[in-house]
Amino acid sequence: MKKHLPYILFGAIVVFVLFVDMLTKILTDGHANSVHNTGIAFSLFGKGGVWLIVFTSILAVLSVAAWWFFARRDRFGACAFALFVAGAVGNLYDRIRYGYVRDFIHFSFWKSFPVFNVADIALTVGTAAVALYFIFKTTKKPAKATPEVPNAS
Repeated sequence: MKKHLPYILFGAIVVFVLFVDMLTKILTDGHANSVHNTGIAFSLFGKGGVWLIVFTSILAVLSVAAWWFFARRDRFGACAFALFVAGAVGNLYDRIRYGYVRDFIHFSFWKSFPVFNVADIALTVGTAAVALYFIFKTTKKPAKATPEVPNAS
C-alpha cells in the first residue's frame, strides 16, 4: 500500500479539486461577481482562442509526464503535480466547453485584484509546490565521508 500511496494521492487530489472547481462554478454561475475570462492568469492574453486551448492541453500533458518521470514515488511531488494538473484541467474544461473560464472569487476590499476560481488557486499553489519540490527534493545530498583507517604496516 505504501508504494502506491503517491499514485492514490495524485488521483484523489485531481478528482477532488476538479469536483470542487466544477461545483463552485455551477453554484456561482450568473452571480454578480461571476466573470468570463477569455485570457489566462489575471486576464492576460485575452481572447486567446484555440492556441490557448492547445497550449493548456500541452502543458497539462507535460505536467503529468513530469510527475511520472520525476516525482511519481514521492508523496509531496504527487500532491504538488496533482494540484497543478487539476487546476490546468479545470480551466481547460471551461475553455473547451464555454470558450472562456468562469471566475467568481473576488476580494471586495481589494478592487484591483483579479477575479479567480478554485482551479486558479490549485494552479498557483501547485506551481509553488512544484518549484519547492525541484528546489529541495532533487538537490543531491553530499555523500558522507568515510573515515580513513590508518594502514597498520
